[in-house]
Amino acid sequence: MVKKLTAVAAGLALSTALLAGCGGNDNNGNNQAASPAASGFAASQGASAAADNPYKDPMEISVAFWDADAEIAKIAKDPIAQEVLQKFNITLKPVNTTWDDYAQKIQMWAASDQLPDIFAIDAIGTQYQRKWVEQGVVKALPDLAKYPNLAEYFEAPDIKGLSVDGKYYTVPRRMFPSVDWSALDRVVLYRWDLAQKAGITKEPETWDEFEAMLEAITKADPEGKRIAGLTTTQNKLIGGLFWLYGNPVATSDGSGSDFKWIEEDGKLVPAVFSKKALPALQNMRDMYDKGLIDPDIALAKGSDSYDKFVSGKAAALLSGGGFVNFNGEIYEKRWKTAYPDTDITQSVKVLKPLVGPDGERAHAVFKTYWSESYFSSRVDDKKMDRIMALYDYILSPEGKDLLIYGKEGVDYKVEGGKKVMIETASLNEKYPARNFLRQLVAYETSDSYDMNNPLIANESIRKEAVDYIDWVLKNTKVPDYDIRLTYMSTPTKDKFSVLDQDDLLKVMLSKEPVEKAWNDILKSYKAKGLDKMIEEVNAKAKEEGIQ
Repeated sequence: MVKKLTAVAAGLALSTALLAGCGGNDNNGNNQAASPAASGFAASQGASAAADNPYKDPMEISVAFWDADAEIAKIAKDPIAQEVLQKFNITLKPVNTTWDDYAQKIQMWAASDQLPDIFAIDAIGTQYQRKWVEQGVVKALPDLAKYPNLAEYFEAPDIKGLSVDGKYYTVPRRMFPSVDWSALDRVVLYRWDLAQKAGITKEPETWDEFEAMLEAITKADPEGKRIAGLTTTQNKLIGGLFWLYGNPVATSDGSGSDFKWIEEDGKLVPAVFSKKALPALQNMRDMYDKGLIDPDIALAKGSDSYDKFVSGKAAALLSGGGFVNFNGEIYEKRWKTAYPDTDITQSVKVLKPLVGPDGERAHAVFKTYWSESYFSSRVDDKKMDRIMALYDYILSPEGKDLLIYGKEGVDYKVEGGKKVMIETASLNEKYPARNFLRQLVAYETSDSYDMNNPLIANESIRKEAVDYIDWVLKNTKVPDYDIRLTYMSTPTKDKFSVLDQDDLLKVMLSKEPVEKAWNDILKSYKAKGLDKMIEEVNAKAKEEGIQ
């Protein structure tokens, strides 16, 4: 990578020298090369510009990100990503993490003072994040006045509220303009082609119909592959589906710290411990006992699960990333090779939020951002300025247009104030690293749900995506909860985690009755201070006038 950037820089320098040698006319028609004074002036200007360039010194920045090795390797094939990095004279050094090990690796690096310059994790509200700030493990962001696009980004209400003693220590990756859009971050894809072969004629609208479809597919096993029922790409995601059976406020992003609170019997309690938990757990367990959930779901891993679904060995797949991942992980990486002559949207459908036992259609509810960038305290002010400048550019209108639509006049044109694509090939293939650069700063996936935006490259999937979010916004309701309680700090709450995905798996796989399995889990939380935490939060909420 370094060699390639050096070669490109050398090429640019050579081109500049050749152009200077060839001369040319200034705005007044004078030949610049024929005038020693003009040449001297130009040289002086060039030297001055170089001296004033705040990015004249090359800089290597290490980045810990999911699959960083593979993502950063793509930069060599992506002229747009190279252009952006050359603008700031930056070379990125990958520090690999995976979806299975990122939290453990980063905690270990933080404890041993080996953090890379930038690292990505979902840690807001956890005891780890608080320790990193208290112990000076992470660097505070500088005054954002110098970075206007970043400053504007931090004006969003749930991002602005993240300051600690007036300082910010992280750049959250914003995904959606409001929590209604959270529906996109836990989607269930199902094999409609196999359902039809199994005799199903109506797409499921209720939990009963969804179960009936899974039962029909697994029993008929249309392709003779011993097809399993529902699987997932990560166990962290399962709460985003199974709590929707009558207890949607309990849905969690899996970090352990984003649990939401509801009022029940005159007291604030974490929604995950409400009386509505048992029916949701029983529904999940019934599905597992009926063989409608992949028996290997506890071992599920991303790429294996995508393969399993596309190859017809799983009837349904719970996935994060909405239609962006549907396009990238399912269609582009797997489906179009396996089934080149098939319209994927006729074979794979995305489950609409189901009608629950209360008659409501519920979807998962998260914050408007997921995961954050942190910066090691070992990063000096000069490097921090370069990082902030890069982040600011990626958030700027110019940076966004370049990383979403490609080059104006080459990949798109502007007509009537709208961007119209010229390039007919997939921009994901033409510029394979541009999405990584965007997502290094923010996901902003809501931008993708627009027929004029090429990020979801398959136009059929893009149309389904636009229709889906339009339908969700019109037909579902976000349950009541107060985000201030999730952010609230009390001595016990600051140390308390609710890893509901682990609890759901325990109940699902237990041989005990659901109620007994759940009560055993409740006892373990009480032993960790659940009652004390509820007492503290209720007292502080009353003090702050939240109740």
